[in-house]
Amino acid sequence: MKSKILFLLLLTGSVILLSFIREGKTLPVLSKKDFNIAVISDLNSGYGSILYHDDVYVALKELKTLKPDMILCGGDMVAGQKASLTEENLQAMWNSFDVNVFAKIKAMKVPFAFTVGNHDASPNFTKDREAASRYWLSKKDSLGLDFISDENYPFYFSYTNNKVFFISWDASGAQIKPEVLNWMQEQLNSKAARTAKLRIVLGHLPLYAIVSSKNKAGEVLASATMLEEMFEQHHVDLYISGHQHAYYPSKRKTLRLLNAGCIGDGPRPFINHPEPAKRAYTIISVPQNQAKKFTYQTFIPAKNSTIEIKNLPDSITGFNGVSRLDKY
Repeated sequence: MKSKILFLLLLTGSVILLSFIREGKTLPVLSKKDFNIAVISDLNSGYGSILYHDDVYVALKELKTLKPDMILCGGDMVAGQKASLTEENLQAMWNSFDVNVFAKIKAMKVPFAFTVGNHDASPNFTKDREAASRYWLSKKDSLGLDFISDENYPFYFSYTNNKVFFISWDASGAQIKPEVLNWMQEQLNSKAARTAKLRIVLGHLPLYAIVSSKNKAGEVLASATMLEEMFEQHHVDLYISGHQHAYYPSKRKTLRLLNAGCIGDGPRPFINHPEPAKRAYTIISVPQNQAKKFTYQTFIPAKNSTIEIKNLPDSITGFNGVSRLDKY
């Protein structure tokens, strides 16, 4: 009997060791010389669901191992945007997010920032926005953020970390309100922005469509050309978005665009591209002395693999513009 127990213990230890070795090979040690920013997005399942896909939990576990310096979320953390959902339904979803997602991120003890998505706080869904506001106001002091402007938090706000200037703006719908645009320009003209080594904007909807099911008006930001020019004029280095559920880094003149993959339900294939869609999260590695030369590592949860730049299409043509692959 003792021999059998000893055998089982050794077998269990071997499985754990092999798992650890495999995990070590899959998840490299991030360089301490870089400022490493993890990007997750689109965690939600179907309308009203309080459940999360298994890959959400896997991604969070892998991030715990990777130990980034900061985590950003590109929106859609709960599954709202349905008129029949009650305040009780909305509260249940945010409670689930709190237990299953935010508590795990908080335990990593790194700064966390977010932008609201259409399923979190759609402009036409007052109850959704009120529920999102209640939740995030209760968490404000535990985000670990050095706020520059927080008077419009949680819908749009600015903050710094490691001499990088960040803006989370309200891109939960296709139209950016004039007051948000005015505030944005004020922020980008501020001393904090002008003296930063990098300027990053985080919003849910992208400028340009890259997936078939979202290749239409309302699924990208309206007046994309005007917004792109504003970003260029104010020297924004990177715009991070979600919503398309597909990882694709692109570049427009000096502006770099990161379409974040989803880790929840519904990865989507690119326009006119045969490859199957993949869930993914990204690590942005920002060199301390050459910040503008930041690079990406994008991981497929639980698959022991990454999405390589060379395997992505050179360009994607959507209804409102062409996205060309950012090859660094």
